[in-house]
Amino acid sequence: MATTPRPSSRLRIVRDVLVFQVKCAFEALLDLTLIPVSLVAAGLDLVLGNWRRPRIFHAVLRFGERCERRIDLWGVGRDAEVADAEVDAVMRSVETLMRSPGTGPQKVRELRRWAATKLAPGGDEAQPRAKTGDDGAS
Repeated sequence: MATTPRPSSRLRIVRDVLVFQVKCAFEALLDLTLIPVSLVAAGLDLVLGNWRRPRIFHAVLRFGERCERRIDLWGVGRDAEVADAEVDAVMRSVETLMRSPGTGPQKVRELRRWAATKLAPGGDEAQPRAKTGDDGAS
């Protein structure tokens, strides 16, 4: 006797496929950006005499590694408790926003705050994370 899959499992696979596609797009954008940036960084290290210890090129490598860790492309199929990548958290926020449009402005502010901390020089590794209150202040 064949059993039919539950609707929630169907929705789960659709969600997982969509999240995977978005993460693939992020990875592709990262790769397309890092190719020329790494070549320029290596060239600068050679021109500036840093060929023994290529600081600029290695900084680009560390940046790429941090970005890939945050994207966590292969963590799509994990349970919500296990998947702690930041991109997964953003995707869950977008899903919440789509399900309840009344919370839109607060979610947009949270997403902007998150993006501002990630794009700041040094990222979130340069300074400790501050807890945010319900009033929206950091």
